[in-house]
Amino acid sequence: MIGEQYEFFGLSVVKLMVVTLREKARLAMATKRRQANLQQVITTTGCGFVAGTRVVTPGGWATVESLNVGDEVLTFDAGFQRVTALSTTPIFRHDYVTPRQFWPIFVPAGVLENRHGLLVQPGEGVLVESPSVRDKWGDPYAVIPGAALDVLDGTYRKEPATPLSAVLPVFAEDHMVFVNGGALLFSQCIWGVHAGVQPRFGRAANYNMMPVQAAITMLESGAVRNVQAKPEIMLAAA
Repeated sequence: MIGEQYEFFGLSVVKLMVVTLREKARLAMATKRRQANLQQVITTTGCGFVAGTRVVTPGGWATVESLNVGDEVLTFDAGFQRVTALSTTPIFRHDYVTPRQFWPIFVPAGVLENRHGLLVQPGEGVLVESPSVRDKWGDPYAVIPGAALDVLDGTYRKEPATPLSAVLPVFAEDHMVFVNGGALLFSQCIWGVHAGVQPRFGRAANYNMMPVQAAITMLESGAVRNVQAKPEIMLAAA
């Protein structure tokens, strides 16, 4: 027992030393950055709904950043679903640099059946319809990454001018969420881990995202159309 206690405390001391050394290294690097007038770079998953994006709730349209855990949001496959977690990540801060590849893509009204302009993160999934693809149920739907939208007319990368974050409403399962009057963005349940919520393991993913280049090729071929299905509740809320 004494030997076990000694070993336990010994490990604790070693861990403490490692943490202390890491902290010293981090502080030293921060000091060098300040002396060299260098800014830290934001690294992000590039997914989530950009703040200001509107979703449908039982009470009407609401911005994604106004949601709370427990609220219900309208989804493509399963109607209103309860939000189990909210995962928030920064896109832009004045004291950080956001590389261009992480800038959101501005999508003008009408391009994705959206009634209002929409900012889409480059790693965020967008549901489109195409006769050249089939999902796991045999339907002609594909999830393309937002980065592929660069090739569509009127879209462009927008550098944020003010602090900006992305919020991903997470559900018990993967869902497509209606946003900004009709576009459909992907919410993957695995991101609930960021907020301390475990997904339902053992269930196959409802959607799989296409690689960027494959999505670009599909969009450039013209064999793509927006998903037309719009529940009456969504139209009434708009």
